Amino acid sequence: MGPIAGEWVDDSVPEDGPYADAGEYWLNQGVHPPKAYRATVPFGDQGWLTAESYTRSSTTSLGALVSVVPDPAGGPNRVLKIASPEHTDATVIRPTVPLPRRYRVSLRVGFASFGDGIPGGLNGYSGGETAEPWSHDDATLQNGFYWLSILDALPRPHNNTWIHHHRKVVIDSDNHYPAWMEIFDGHSFVPSGEHPVMMIALDGKGPATDRTGQPFLSFANGAWQPSGAIRAVDSYLPNEWYTATIERFDDTFTFEISGRFRYGGQTTYRATIDAKQRCVWHFNRTPDEDASACAGPDWNPDAVWPDWFMFGDPHNNYYEGAVYYDDVTLQTWQEPPQQASF
Repeated sequence: MGPIAGEWVDDSVPEDGPYADAGEYWLNQGVHPPKAYRATVPFGDQGWLTAESYTRSSTTSLGALVSVVPDPAGGPNRVLKIASPEHTDATVIRPTVPLPRRYRVSLRVGFASFGDGIPGGLNGYSGGETAEPWSHDDATLQNGFYWLSILDALPRPHNNTWIHHHRKVVIDSDNHYPAWMEIFDGHSFVPSGEHPVMMIALDGKGPATDRTGQPFLSFANGAWQPSGAIRAVDSYLPNEWYTATIERFDDTFTFEISGRFRYGGQTTYRATIDAKQRCVWHFNRTPDEDASACAGPDWNPDAVWPDWFMFGDPHNNYYEGAVYYDDVTLQTWQEPPQQASF
């Protein structure tokens, strides 16, 4: 595959609900989005994938954010590089149309350099970055990327709060300090934000907050942890390739990640969750997927939410670094697989 070519256009500030960049939640606080630019580029076999990037500088090269490059592991292979030279850059890769009823999406991901979570360092940043205009928080305290995620709305770069309200299930990493999560080290849960690998479903019955959305159902130590416990299954290594897969068969989600991890060594972590039984956030895509048992103030059981996969760096106010992807594959139970190797 050749270069992913596109042009920047003025950010139209998509109207994607109350937490979008110019959504009601922010406007009520007097917060307005900055001048910015977007580029949207279909690619892959018959354009089945779309890359969407965001930057606040018209002089930024799109190729600095999304490009096809030599495999960092060496050899003749070509891979996709997603980079955010500034924490206000962002790029997501998504399918061009929503996912079918039953699917398996998988990819290789690795060689990430989105911070390290080590206290006292810069965590992958230049220093002094904040999450403005949507927050005055110190952005350097968190840095990461999405391995693979399923959202309930069209994935594209937004402030981090919007993303938090639209996740259904997630495999991601957020390097951070001070530590606000625990990583299973093979013996116990230890407080750490150094290269965590999160496998989470969003608890649609738990108490949500405006800034963070639904609480986590985290998979770690071979089991789904109590709602609200923030626990990572292991830690990734920076110069390794991993395989990540999310499968949906009717109401059941299955996660799988394989590779060489800090604590577990060469292994595969696999987890399955019944989305209807556990009220995984917005699991219902059609009226026949009954969500009446999950109804609440933030969940209208008569509405439906299609599945979209996403990977990359979706936050246009956090995250600075680079990560690589390859062998993106979508399989269904009806059609031959669609693939994108680079």
